[in-house]
Amino acid sequence: MVATMALAIGTIALTSGAGYGSGSVASLSAATAAASVANTVRVDVSDSLGAFPFSPGRQLSAAPNSWKYGMATNTALAQLGLTQTRVWLEFQQAYDVTSRTPQYSKWYDYLQAYASRSKELLVNWRSDYDPLVTKGTFTRAELFAAERDMLADYKRRFPTITYLESENEQPDIAAYYPMYKFTYQVVNAVNAMNLPGPKIKIGGPTTDIFTTYRIGKFLDLYAADTDPEKRLDFISYHQYLIDTSSDPDKWQTLKENPAVVSTERAQLDSMLTARGLPKVPALVTEAGVFPHDRASNLGLSADLHIQAAALASLYYYYLGQTSVTPFHWTIDHPDNDRKDMFADRATGVPRPYYNMMLMQSMLPGTRYSTTSDQLSAKGIGVYGLAAADADKVAVMTWNYQWTQQTTYDSRIVFSGLPAAFKLSNVLVTRYKIGDDSDTAALKPVEQFVIGPRTAGSYTGQTLPLKPNELRLVVLTPTKQPVS
Repeated sequence: MVATMALAIGTIALTSGAGYGSGSVASLSAATAAASVANTVRVDVSDSLGAFPFSPGRQLSAAPNSWKYGMATNTALAQLGLTQTRVWLEFQQAYDVTSRTPQYSKWYDYLQAYASRSKELLVNWRSDYDPLVTKGTFTRAELFAAERDMLADYKRRFPTITYLESENEQPDIAAYYPMYKFTYQVVNAVNAMNLPGPKIKIGGPTTDIFTTYRIGKFLDLYAADTDPEKRLDFISYHQYLIDTSSDPDKWQTLKENPAVVSTERAQLDSMLTARGLPKVPALVTEAGVFPHDRASNLGLSADLHIQAAALASLYYYYLGQTSVTPFHWTIDHPDNDRKDMFADRATGVPRPYYNMMLMQSMLPGTRYSTTSDQLSAKGIGVYGLAAADADKVAVMTWNYQWTQQTTYDSRIVFSGLPAAFKLSNVLVTRYKIGDDSDTAALKPVEQFVIGPRTAGSYTGQTLPLKPNELRLVVLTPTKQPVS
């Protein structure tokens, strides 16, 4: 009886400013008729999985040298409540090598823009050790003094600089390690100054993929380093679901296997233990599925939705591990619009990627048991990610397909709802990121009120979940009358 009533009430849709999807009865019926596979996502709000290991949707890897956004864009970024933001500094961009003159102020506005909207800053530090030292322009001691003073200046002005990532995607680990050693020594010197804010943590090797070979080689060199002050506070790398050891034309081979990232923490622990090194956190400082200027064969519009669903899927597997924190990449990519959070950085018109991040940020801090009967071992199909507190239950569902085209008739079945939901009416709010728009604000497509969940359960509507479509359902106690 309750399920039947909910389905009937559910056809009362919001039609003004509906965001992604009109929510009309006709459109829902047509889409449902076309769907081919039944799916049930089950959420048990009595089975806590504990606090999320990081705050979903709140880690951002910003594009280099880009910060002059319009007011609407800045407002949208602030809405995410960012906890950590990755920024970029390169020595020669803030120092005139010819005149040996600091030009630190060139990047004050850039750093201030992100420091003002994020609790912590992670700096990708490009030392220019190569070529400045390797080609003889500076002695090592000269460059060390210049970079120590530069980092100290930025740390004084921006005390929330908490992490420093050494270099970016250096292919030759043997050539990289002298740069890493140089940089950890710079960090040690700055930390010894006892400047405001936390001590700076240093990490690397910032590889372009998760590679046990190159990360392992880096760890070999670190283990063999005899400097008693050596530092490795975290391991960093990027994840684009690409195997660069294969034929470059086969860059899509891992796109239908996002679950491959689920073992990264275990592999890192094994590598560290084998070398007698302590376990340290991992930061995935860029993540995505479209490396460089790559694209699928479905076109830009479809790829914008693939990006959103793919990143939700990668985060799903990272949320199942401890001490691995991925960063979303990025606000405005200089070469590939598929990675962009906004259609225009001046107007702040969101792409599906930003709206997915916003969905993630709307989840409460505690995760609850969720299962889907249509999710393959490799991570193709329907996902469910549930979070709750005493007065809010929120569930993200999405259908990651890469370029496959399976649609599901999907429903969410809730059990174990908190006491507040048993004693009062419940407001059901539904959001959707679908293929009917590439640029629209995330707004409710439907809201209605149901009676108290006296048994602690609720069966939601059965709705079509198209390829790479995402949904968010939020339940909250309310004093409003039943719709």
